[in-house]
Amino acid sequence: MAEFRQYLCWSFTTAAATISTEAVSPAPSVFFATHAPLRIRRRHPEGRADGLSAEVTEEQVRRDFLERPTSNGVLLMPVVGESGAGKSHLVRWVHEKTPPTRSRVVIYLPKSSTSLRAVVRALLDQPDIDSPELAQLRADVDRMSSELDQHSLERRLVNELSEAVAVADPKPGAARVLAGPDRLAALLLDPHIRDYLLQDGRLIPRLAASLLADHHSEQDNERPTSFTVDDLPLDVADVRKASDKAYRLLMQLTSKSELQTAAVDILTEQLPNAVTAAWNIGGGRLQHAMLEIRRQYARQGKEIIFLVEDFVVLQGVQRDLLDALIEVGVRDGRTVLAPVRTLMAVTTGYFERLTETVLTRAKAATPYLYDLDVAFDTSERGQAEVAAFVGRYLNAARLGQEALADAGVAAGAEVPNKCEDCPFRQTCHSTFGASSEGHGLYPFNWPALRRAIRARPAHNSPDSFNPRAVIGEVIRPVLVEHAVALRDGTFPDERFRADYPTAPGEKFLLGAVRQEVEERDPAGAPRRETFLEFWGDAPEQVVNLDPKLHAALGIGLLRLDEAPSPRAGSATTPAPVTARPNHPQAVDPATAEAIPARVRKMIDDIENWQGRGAQLPQSTALALRNTIRQTVISRCLWTDPIVAEPLTSDLDKAWPARSTVISIEGAEGEARRAGSDPAPIYLKRGAANASFFRQLLLAGAGVLPGNVSALRRLHRLAEQHQRTLQQAVVRWRAFSDEELVLAMRASLLGAVLIGRAQPGMTDQMLLDAVLDDGVSWSRPDARGRTPAWMALWESHRAARPELVARLRESVGYRRGTTGSVRIVDAVRAVPLLRRAAQEWSWQRPGRLPEWAAKSVTGLARFADIVKAQVDQLSNELSQIRVGLPAGVSAGDTVTAVEQALEAALGEGLGPDDLNGFRDLLAEAKRCDWRCVDRIERDLTKVEAATAVDEHYRALVVAAARNEGADLAVIRRFLTASDTWLGQKLAAAKLRAGGSGAAAAVRVQDLLHRWKAMDGGPE
Repeated sequence: MAEFRQYLCWSFTTAAATISTEAVSPAPSVFFATHAPLRIRRRHPEGRADGLSAEVTEEQVRRDFLERPTSNGVLLMPVVGESGAGKSHLVRWVHEKTPPTRSRVVIYLPKSSTSLRAVVRALLDQPDIDSPELAQLRADVDRMSSELDQHSLERRLVNELSEAVAVADPKPGAARVLAGPDRLAALLLDPHIRDYLLQDGRLIPRLAASLLADHHSEQDNERPTSFTVDDLPLDVADVRKASDKAYRLLMQLTSKSELQTAAVDILTEQLPNAVTAAWNIGGGRLQHAMLEIRRQYARQGKEIIFLVEDFVVLQGVQRDLLDALIEVGVRDGRTVLAPVRTLMAVTTGYFERLTETVLTRAKAATPYLYDLDVAFDTSERGQAEVAAFVGRYLNAARLGQEALADAGVAAGAEVPNKCEDCPFRQTCHSTFGASSEGHGLYPFNWPALRRAIRARPAHNSPDSFNPRAVIGEVIRPVLVEHAVALRDGTFPDERFRADYPTAPGEKFLLGAVRQEVEERDPAGAPRRETFLEFWGDAPEQVVNLDPKLHAALGIGLLRLDEAPSPRAGSATTPAPVTARPNHPQAVDPATAEAIPARVRKMIDDIENWQGRGAQLPQSTALALRNTIRQTVISRCLWTDPIVAEPLTSDLDKAWPARSTVISIEGAEGEARRAGSDPAPIYLKRGAANASFFRQLLLAGAGVLPGNVSALRRLHRLAEQHQRTLQQAVVRWRAFSDEELVLAMRASLLGAVLIGRAQPGMTDQMLLDAVLDDGVSWSRPDARGRTPAWMALWESHRAARPELVARLRESVGYRRGTTGSVRIVDAVRAVPLLRRAAQEWSWQRPGRLPEWAAKSVTGLARFADIVKAQVDQLSNELSQIRVGLPAGVSAGDTVTAVEQALEAALGEGLGPDDLNGFRDLLAEAKRCDWRCVDRIERDLTKVEAATAVDEHYRALVVAAARNEGADLAVIRRFLTASDTWLGQKLAAAKLRAGGSGAAAAVRVQDLLHRWKAMDGGPE
């Protein structure tokens, strides 16, 4: 058995040259070697139950087609079925079995001949047939093919389509609104709409490409044959760029579905006319040419066999050609046109559309059709047929085209069986299986083959079998592209797993099985999991398959008698697996019944996600994200850095339960914008995470046994991502260092305005000021402030509570989300404060938090307002020094004024407002007259500062100083005293003689003493 290990019984280069997905491509020897009998049903073209419906063979089709009498020289037999059902294969088979004879001409149109030139040439290049008209038509087609490039043809198709629509007969109903040259036809000619219709990938460019060049891949052969609503210009960008007429019609089309359907019908009906007109073969030229060919062959006594592998390749010339093919050839008992037998393949949907138009005129020539929609399937009842089909292709690939040709297969010889002389035949066939014809299925076995076929479906049915898809997407890739992996001992590898995902309806390895495989075989787990799922048909527990299977693919046997060793980083332990469909694993059936249906549904979603590669539904992903998110939040202590615990609304925005925070590979809605940061928590698709998710859901449903390990992992995730959470909250709340420095500077400048902060203060004093909301603050010296100063303060004061509240939260701690901040993290706050205090002006900020924006309104003028305030202080000081020169005692000055008042009252020379003056005198006695000296010292420092920064800081200190109301009282007292005494001195001088004169002398004496103290002239 060791020799069979990783054995290749084919050459992948030979297999690549032999196996093709197209019926027309292989050599005749390969074609017949791989031919599988088709399921063909003959039925009435209109589906009537008239006894014609019956299963027939390929040979019966051929004989009936060639031997059935024609109707007046015409026989038309459609072969219908879905794409890949074998229609082209049947036509090719009939062609291979129907050589031309002296009385029979065979015109064969393979489906690879998609270009219009190839189609016309295949029709017109007939032996022993020629005429000036045919020669000219061939020359015109050749010339157009050489002169037209794709872009030119695209524009011509749009132009001709517009012309055809413009002159088409109006149809009843909604279509009448679109008729005429000024409606739908004009829309096609609008430059903006034309640009839309000619975008890459749209119908017109795809049609133009297929008309110009032959294509040999199946995808390229899918020529568009009709318009759909999706082809209409309903989602044109910048629709206002279209003309007014086009814009109005587009608005109608967009709002009325019946108009959309009518537009699609009109465009589809006129598309063939546009094709022939664009190629300059309109006006029935091809029909006349084909009739001429029939006339000439009639004179030669020949019959035409016309075989069309795909009716779609005749796009544009279908009507002309069919008109010529179904033209009655017998007139007045004389054959004027050669009889023509037509066997054509057409998809079911396209045929149904044709029956309403062209083929309605050919009923007499179509006694019945051949239906290939009924094909064998991949269910158990179709296993033998599928194995036989695949076995033939595997055998042909092992033999190669040259060996098949040498064996005479094309001439009807028996196909050799490569397995017959293989030394490993018995072992291989007993291990991997063989078809009923003795062709080994290696490297497939039946489960692997069935799963691979279902993984590449051509239709929605899980049991559907599309021969072309099986050949091109299963047999050929495994023999060619995966052969090296098989030889090197890495098959089935990750590429195989990616190429063949688990199909709907197929079992997959449950999460607990995958996890145990990963723990028992860490290095080879992915390969072993694929091996168990495909070749082992997804067992519900970890097992070893047939040892010969393991040996052949180079996958070692597991020691299942030993307990698995949890791999590094594994967070969960495999739990017992219960049988499907009750697979909330690790739960005994009795407990499983108590699990809510919603949880069971989510567990199913998780198993499909990990086992089938399906998308994890949004609802399930959201439930998992919410669980993980809430655990991280609940475990967070908000101490790194210390911040106040955020509100729920902040958490919902900073740390939402979305893929931007907790990304789950393969979950719905996982698309991420280019350049965006990856999610902090990323959970890959896999068995370990599937088990983790399942256990979380079960624990949430109250099933704790067996799920404790998942809870431990959940808490480790929470511990790990506390810091990530806090950083996200810091970003959302704008609590970064740069943002807080700006916010603190705004708070400092606001405190300057109220006199609570200034340069030179200690850190503690400044921090107290920054974190004070200012609600109780006032400025007793407000009357001495400039209007601009007070206006700026009022603006800042209104926004300061929010500013300070956020600052406290950014560097403080509170219990819960509702209490106030009572502890401040000075270790973090003070360095930020010092950075903020490096500047005492407001520059345009870089990253100012939104919550601080209102508090800085007007701060850009802060430096100007400071200077204006200092100028006002200088003026006030000058006024005070008029009445109180430097060095004069404030107490002596107050005493002198008081004595002068008492003396003046005795002589009737008191102030006019005696009570007011006495109140002012009393206030002056209570004042701290040292404030005058302090302000003078501040202003002296301003004048003495030479450095720009030093000068500005001195200005801020001088402007910020809050001396209360004393300075204003002193200034008013001195001014009032000077004014009163000056007035009364003048009055005393006017008095002469008597007591008035004596009083005047005494007052004058007091004034002399006042002036002496004042330092002014006597």
